Amino acid sequence: MVAGLAFWQLWLTWRLTEQDNNLAVQHRKERLEQAADLGMAQLSASLGTWDLILRGMDALPPPDVAQLPAGSTIILIGLGSRVSTWPARSLLFVPNAPSGVILPEHSFADSESLEFRDGNTEGALAALKPLLQVPATHAEALLRIARLERRLGKTAAANLAWRQLSDEHTVNPDGVPYALMAAGALCEIAPSTCPDLRDALRSGRWPLRRETFEYYWGGQELPPKDALDLAELVSELYEHWKQPGSALSGRRGSGDQPLVLWQATRSRIAALFVPAGWLNTALRLPGNALDILWRPADSATNPAVRRSLAEVGLQGRIEFYGGARGEDPSSKRALWLGIVALMLSIVPAGAYALYRGVNRELEVAQLQSDFVSAVSHEFRSPLTSLRGIAELLADGRLTDEGRKAQSYQFLARETGRLQRLVEDLLDFGRMESGKKQYRNELIDAFALVRKTITEFREEARQAGFDLELNLGAGKPSVIADPEALGRAFRNLLENAVKYSLEHRTIRVAGKVEGRSVAISVRDQGMGIEAGEQREVFRKFVRGSAAKRAGIKGTGIGLAMVKQIVDASGGEVSLESEPGVGSVFTITLPVTEGGRE
Repeated sequence: MVAGLAFWQLWLTWRLTEQDNNLAVQHRKERLEQAADLGMAQLSASLGTWDLILRGMDALPPPDVAQLPAGSTIILIGLGSRVSTWPARSLLFVPNAPSGVILPEHSFADSESLEFRDGNTEGALAALKPLLQVPATHAEALLRIARLERRLGKTAAANLAWRQLSDEHTVNPDGVPYALMAAGALCEIAPSTCPDLRDALRSGRWPLRRETFEYYWGGQELPPKDALDLAELVSELYEHWKQPGSALSGRRGSGDQPLVLWQATRSRIAALFVPAGWLNTALRLPGNALDILWRPADSATNPAVRRSLAEVGLQGRIEFYGGARGEDPSSKRALWLGIVALMLSIVPAGAYALYRGVNRELEVAQLQSDFVSAVSHEFRSPLTSLRGIAELLADGRLTDEGRKAQSYQFLARETGRLQRLVEDLLDFGRMESGKKQYRNELIDAFALVRKTITEFREEARQAGFDLELNLGAGKPSVIADPEALGRAFRNLLENAVKYSLEHRTIRVAGKVEGRSVAISVRDQGMGIEAGEQREVFRKFVRGSAAKRAGIKGTGIGLAMVKQIVDASGGEVSLESEPGVGSVFTITLPVTEGGRE
């Protein structure tokens, strides 16, 4: 008996120790969640500041140099394909090289006839020399004379002509600078001059097309990678700008790749290029989180907290880890030895009651912690954006009326979202306490669906989603609270948008089946595991796929949908497959005569 009681108490102590460790892990995760939220807010603010600098830039150097990240490059492309950079950097090639000269018609007909028809090289050479006196044909004549002199074996005369041509600033009809052609010929005759040609190409001495640069660079040695990347980026930005219907702004990059931001108008495109490592400048954690670190997410690791960079319009994810503050293991062991001695001295009934109480408190604490963390994030993200826009408006930094109008629309949209969130929380509280009063009336279910779709369509469009509506014939009448039922429909639409990462089409269908009407919302999102499909309708419960993807939520949306549908005498069902998508269906009884 005594041995059994001792074993029981030891097992219970071990369980309490494990629970203590779980509490420490939970506290660490909460700190990581808070640090991640603050870090992402700081990242969003930094990117927003850089976007504003680009939006108002029409000349270099930029006005707010101190706010730009270290090592960044500003690219400005204007009308006429004029490209400038800050700090000034040479371009190996440009997106639109200058046009070549137009030679006078038939000016070289005599020399070409003597050379190619008669085979008279000396005569062709003599026919070219008068053309040296004409400015429009001087460079082309000098090029042909150098070629003919070399053919005749007059190397010194040919070299002299090439060197004279090296001082020319004109471009041949094919768009190749005469000076570059001379440098290429001298490199072929005297290889010791090839490094000079490479230096001139590397310094961007001539505005060249890419194919011209690659032809004259030649050889096994590759161009400098940073210079090549910059020239390719300039060409890519120029092609994007000139493409009809292209986006006027954008972001590209990930946690371990370079960052590119651009803002365009009809007269210019301004871009910011920041090498890899830019996150060190844009994402800074507060002083009380010095023990928390972050890095680009690696699928092979199992981090405590991840955030998707899609929240700020970029690719990839970042993970936050660390946050464990040291404890004295010897003092902890001594504490638990004392607890063991204490536990062995009390009755099993008290130990069992304590065990059950601790377990219950832990479950409640976990639910409260998850809910508070989720609600905090749902409020913090829009409030951070609202504060940033409000400060810009209050400081008078937005002078353009169009940008002011966009800012006011953004404020109206975000405050509306916050109001809906607050109303959802208050309604959920009334539902849980049984104080929710439904104002049921006879309504047209399909008309309510169309109204909800109309109100939600603009929000879906701004998120990049299309809504497809396919309702059957008739006007099925149901008895329900139109405001509450509309909120249930909207919640399903918001979930479809939130959890669809790649496929951007949401399909809403409705049909009358016997004495009931079924309305379904179908997405092609991440889906829900089979073992979780019943649990997601419980309060505060969220799918594991959503948690792994770092998508925040309060966990009360589907619980509210179920309570509203139950109060209307209907039922809500779910069909889902991970990686394929989900179909939520609300089925309501149709009143007599309401299926016309």
